[in-house]
Amino acid sequence: MLIAVPLDDNNFSENVKLCKELGADIVELRVDQFSNTEPSYVKSLLEEAKALGLKTILTVRSPQEGGKEVPNREEIFKTLSPLSDYTDIELSSRGLLITVGSLVKSAGKKLIISYHNFELTPANWIIREVMREAYRFGGIPKVAVKANSYEDVARLLCVARQVEGEKIIISMGEKGKISRLAGFAFGSIITYCSLHKAFAPGQIPLEEMVELRKKFYGS
Repeated sequence: MLIAVPLDDNNFSENVKLCKELGADIVELRVDQFSNTEPSYVKSLLEEAKALGLKTILTVRSPQEGGKEVPNREEIFKTLSPLSDYTDIELSSRGLLITVGSLVKSAGKKLIISYHNFELTPANWIIREVMREAYRFGGIPKVAVKANSYEDVARLLCVARQVEGEKIIISMGEKGKISRLAGFAFGSIITYCSLHKAFAPGQIPLEEMVELRKKFYGS
């Protein structure tokens, strides 16, 4: 039951310290939102987070799934994924999955293979197949989809629970907020929270999530 906070590089030193103080377990470096994407610069921020005792997720989200175009995206992944606890690559970025996945595995780190749908929650069979394909590539599936009803939330959580293995499950949007806490009970291992600003619809503020986790899960 881990709490992650996505960060850009704006006031990074101040924000990463605040994440630690408020009880986050992980910071996600959203490099696609950085003002500087040179690997040496990104590495310095990665090391800064790890020096505080925080785990890291290295993410360079593609424009097709909510990110921005980063010309040196492949270079960042190849250079820095062996240094990060987790590396997040979209299932749709298949060209990178094999090469970067091998680097992550060789370094003893973990690969998150993500799928995003900002419009709806797809059919149950699609959710299952996305997760199974992520496992076939040797990663932890992350399924983040828009909830247009509470039925969507219930359906996503129940389908995910039926699939064996580590997973990250998120219903996005106002109706999906409950999944960011309840997901732990359905096998989701990481929830994503906001600090100052949300990177996805429905993210709960870090301080609030830390208290909710303590109240409902005892840690």
